[in-house]
Amino acid sequence: MSALASRLRLGVAAAAAATLLAGGSPGAAAPAPAPTPSGRAALPADPGTRDHPYLFTQQHRDGLWWWNGTWLPQSVPPGAHLQIQLPAGPAHWEPVTGRACRPTGAAGLLPVRARATALGTSVLPNEGRIDGFSTLKVFDYRVEGIGAAAICLRANPRPERPGGIGLPDQEPLVYVLTVLVGIPQASLPRL
Repeated sequence: MSALASRLRLGVAAAAAATLLAGGSPGAAAPAPAPTPSGRAALPADPGTRDHPYLFTQQHRDGLWWWNGTWLPQSVPPGAHLQIQLPAGPAHWEPVTGRACRPTGAAGLLPVRARATALGTSVLPNEGRIDGFSTLKVFDYRVEGIGAAAICLRANPRPERPGGIGLPDQEPLVYVLTVLVGIPQASLPRL
């Protein structure tokens, strides 16, 4: 039995045990949701669906030095909504497209590319969050297909101290996020 098959069996067994310990049975219906106080939205039963964004920040990007060569891109399902929030004001982030934006690491070896389509941008207040930045710039994307997809954003002007917010001190300063669309991390070759 392969290591992957062993991990999958262990995960299924753990999920079944947790269900039984919680007083349910594998085929039991989920309990009815609690009533929601007026004026508040109910929390989603499954926040990991395509309807809820996968959130990334400057602290989650390609090739972080502290991964010590073990970094792998995040796996997401086809149709997933991705949201990237980056410190802005005075920095201004602009999308980089075309050949200048490519998946990194082992994901760059995959022969098939998925597509990331921009859905729009917005701005959030940054008061009391990250010193030296007045806002957070939000980028929303939808990914389709099967394969690796890269989203690249360039800072212009660049932050005064990019290392202070977890970004590399390089020129040009480009944030790169590679995701695996419809491909489990375990299927990537180790380099």
